[in-house]
Amino acid sequence: MKMEKIMKMNVLFALLAIVNKSIGGGVIVVLAERDKEEMEMDIAKLEFNFMGTSVICRSGSPLILADLKKVSISKARAIIVLAADENADQSDARALRVVLSLTGVKEGLRGHVVVEMSDLDNEPLVKLVGGELIETIVAHDVIGRLMIQCALQPGLAQIWEDILGFENAEFYIKRWPQLDGIRFEEVLISFLDAVPCRVKVAANGGKIIINPDDSYVLKDGDEILVIAEDDDTYYPGLIPEIRKGFLPIGSNPPPKYPERILFCGWRRDIDDMIMGNELCIRPAEYYSLICNEMDPQIQKFSTKLTLSMHWLWASFKNLITKKSTTSVQVVNLQSNNVVHREQELAFLHTELAIKFLIQFWKLLEI
Repeated sequence: MKMEKIMKMNVLFALLAIVNKSIGGGVIVVLAERDKEEMEMDIAKLEFNFMGTSVICRSGSPLILADLKKVSISKARAIIVLAADENADQSDARALRVVLSLTGVKEGLRGHVVVEMSDLDNEPLVKLVGGELIETIVAHDVIGRLMIQCALQPGLAQIWEDILGFENAEFYIKRWPQLDGIRFEEVLISFLDAVPCRVKVAANGGKIIINPDDSYVLKDGDEILVIAEDDDTYYPGLIPEIRKGFLPIGSNPPPKYPERILFCGWRRDIDDMIMGNELCIRPAEYYSLICNEMDPQIQKFSTKLTLSMHWLWASFKNLITKKSTTSVQVVNLQSNNVVHREQELAFLHTELAIKFLIQFWKLLEI
């Protein structure tokens, strides 16, 4: 677990260093219940250029207000609460306690708080306690959604990698008062070096609308989210004149058919992955699950209703009955998912199968 935490910190430090490069560097403060010298030794082993960013380590607990004051928590531009090296519920319980500690800082917080959650079911409680102070990210769930999208849209993985990093274009959100009263269709062509894609509506409590109507008129306080190279590389210009023409009428789109999907491996939130798949794309009528063995933790999610060599998964009963696609079947085949001959067994009932080679089988306890 310690090595996984170091790898996570490695990625965070690298990204923050790239972000701070444009402003001449910055300061990253790490507060953890570890020895200060040990943390500094781990950071010294990281093999990348900090680009002017310095890292300061402090030994202490984020649950203690005195330790939070020791790192000047009220002056931080942003606060990141990482998940603990425990199981999902214990980690989220600790995150909840940290949020309570942060809300107790008398001086207030200058920056916003991002909390890494482990289980989707625990997210509402942390949001309720933190209110507008925090944003939550269920990392395990987000990874599952990205894998679903990337598996169904070939080439999307490279796009996500580019956008979620800082080496290429990424998301930026900013308010432009000069665009108030302008329709969104005009906003789309007012940026030469950015692509507007969302609007943060101030009148709706800061709710972000994806790809709003062309007729939407920007109001006072609205912010525009764009894809750009950096936050200082784009600026709205004069709205160009557009020569109007006739839009050619396209042919009818081809019919869509339900898909057959194959999962190789198991992860604890696989039911959430299937739910996300049912909501965001055309439904799949058949899910096949291949696991190396039936671990006791997996058996908790299943009932032994034997259908030839398949088992119907009880954890998905509610999902299936709530959907209008009543033909959806979720079955499991116990076999070795690295043996081609045994993989072919799952294809006997499929015309189109999408392999999710997610080998998080050994990470059930995370």
